[in-house]
Amino acid sequence: MKHWFTLLAISMITFMNTLDASIVNVAMPQLSRQLHVPMNQAEWLVSVYLVLICILLLFWGRLSDQIGSVRLFQAGSLYFLAGSLMCALSPNFWLLFTGRIVQAIGASMTMSTNFGLIAKLFPMTEHGRAFGLNSVIAQLGNISGPGLGGLLLGHLSWHWLFLINLPVGLIIYLYGRHVLPNDRQYLTPSIDWLGFASYAVTTASFFIAIYWGQAAGFATPGVLILMAIALGFLIGFIAIEHRVAQPMIRLSLFKAPRFSLGLISALMVYAVGYFANVALPFYFQETLAFSATRAGLILMLIPIANMIAAPVSGQFVDRFNPVSVSVIGSSYTRYRFCT
Repeated sequence: MKHWFTLLAISMITFMNTLDASIVNVAMPQLSRQLHVPMNQAEWLVSVYLVLICILLLFWGRLSDQIGSVRLFQAGSLYFLAGSLMCALSPNFWLLFTGRIVQAIGASMTMSTNFGLIAKLFPMTEHGRAFGLNSVIAQLGNISGPGLGGLLLGHLSWHWLFLINLPVGLIIYLYGRHVLPNDRQYLTPSIDWLGFASYAVTTASFFIAIYWGQAAGFATPGVLILMAIALGFLIGFIAIEHRVAQPMIRLSLFKAPRFSLGLISALMVYAVGYFANVALPFYFQETLAFSATRAGLILMLIPIANMIAAPVSGQFVDRFNPVSVSVIGSSYTRYRFCT
């Protein structure tokens, strides 16, 4: 029974990580007004969190294999709490932005190690249930983010969106110090630094170009230069990963058609989903004049529908051609989004 409580503690950190990815969305109109920044700049409070997690997941995952996942998980929990405190006490946009960076560093450390910890805690025969419970709790973070954010904003200031992390996160950290196994390893870290650097520059320059382009136009010379930099470093990353002995990503994985098509499909679905999460709060609150609470409750409908549809879709995939199911679902989503 003890390891199930430990799983709950690990999953609650994941819950807070996903919660903070979605809870800020509903607050962006208010943040834009109170911090006196334009909408595209306020979007960075969400985007910098997600982009940094994308950049750092590979790095921390590789490092955890060499020094131990428990150390990184606990350190990530502390970084996430420190970032939450910075955000809660921020008097201006740039300190809030810095706090989100610290949060992202911590979140990426815990996200890259939680599955490894669960695999160590549970025997192979219980992996399915353990991973499933962890995924459900993570989805609950996505679901409750808009609703909880709207509820808090209806009665309190936006600072409380981050203060709620502190008591829960501190309890989980202290619990983890006593129950998580000591998996410390004394290997000399071996990181593909050149590959990581090229991957980081590719990702960062691409997203900076996108957000800069929203304000200045995508034909602006600076935006075009950033896009060219992203493309150049992407080519360099692929060349590096083919040559190093221990790459960040084994590119041979992408030779499997189903694996590659699945990733492309997931990319498209998540891109559309996050576009809606960013745009709809402004539409509901600025155009339709909905309250933050009402807008948050409406935004909760999307992840709730995902949780209901996921097991049903899984049964369809088991019975029919997975590619056909994916194409039909994606086409319907695009049709509904456009209409």
